[in-house]
Amino acid sequence: MAKQPGIVVGIDLGSRFIKVAEVRAGRPPVVTNIGIAPTPEGAVDSTGVVDKAAVAATLKKLLAETGVGTKQAAFALAGQNSVVVRILEVPRMNAVELKQHMDWEIGRNIPFADTRVQSAYEVVRRPGANPSADNMEVVLAVAQQDAVDGLVDIADKLGLEPYAIDVEPLALARSLLLTQPDLQNQNVAVVNLGAEATSIDIYSQGYLSFPRILPTGGNMLTRAIAERLMISEADAEQLKAQLAEVLIDQIPQATSPFGVPGMPTGGFYTPGLGSEPTIAPEPSPFMTPGSFTAPEPDIPPSPFATPSEPEPADAPTAEPEPALPVQSPTDPRKTEVFLAIYPLLEELVSEIRRSIEYFRSRNPDADVQMIVLTG
Repeated sequence: MAKQPGIVVGIDLGSRFIKVAEVRAGRPPVVTNIGIAPTPEGAVDSTGVVDKAAVAATLKKLLAETGVGTKQAAFALAGQNSVVVRILEVPRMNAVELKQHMDWEIGRNIPFADTRVQSAYEVVRRPGANPSADNMEVVLAVAQQDAVDGLVDIADKLGLEPYAIDVEPLALARSLLLTQPDLQNQNVAVVNLGAEATSIDIYSQGYLSFPRILPTGGNMLTRAIAERLMISEADAEQLKAQLAEVLIDQIPQATSPFGVPGMPTGGFYTPGLGSEPTIAPEPSPFMTPGSFTAPEPDIPPSPFATPSEPEPADAPTAEPEPALPVQSPTDPRKTEVFLAIYPLLEELVSEIRRSIEYFRSRNPDADVQMIVLTG
């Protein structure tokens, strides 16, 4: 086994941004340099790196600007059309039998037109699992050969040594969960929002239990804003960065085409431990604070009240206190931006909910205790 380097630079080549983080080994590891740069337009897509020269040039500049000195690089591999990660339940067998079985599983799980792939698998050994159970879990990763070769070619162009190429769900677990001891013994859903896709990965005690990819990303939100406001996607991207946020008081006004049977309009809720979302009676729970308070009745002035004495006309006028800034009403553009992206956000929340419910159905005694958002 190769000796683990003391310092590694992690590289994530996304379709929207290129990210790097130089990490020094330790307990805990220490981030020594970090940086981000826009990906050249069209240079990376769901199949991997399309324009190697453009990506290499941007990455070279980013590494220099952030002061990264190590040549040992760990790449994250992602993309709907370049990598597949599966959790398989197979009969318990020895290593030789498992190798033969996984060769068959790999052929069965390749969704790519090009069958030239790189693959790896590992038996999942969860803490407390019964070692004599009839079945066992295996995590399988399959990547297109071209996607892997693209990362290696970029490393060669920059004089980097590809210490590791890791699939994104497992890389996320290592960076987010294994560095947080309080999360390692919990069931955690990591929602990673990208430009073209969103991954929902559920981990149990630090081990991947449920990987899923949705074809919904930040670019879809940008296009929705552009269509509603009839502006360019460049302007819509700028508005999204400046104004996009969830406006709770606007949710009842939004009409979603993604209605989920049995689910009230407005899918934003906080899942309890093993609980279902509560459907509140009318009026809507999303109304502004104080909307349920009955108006105060008109009360005539008491006949016993002492009438106030008018101040003398020549009384000196007190210096007024400085007025507090008045909070301006919501920017109309902010409302329009939210109403544009609301149907997509509602669908995303519904898909997260479905994923958690599926995990519960497979693990009746477990529940997701935390959701971590990244991307």
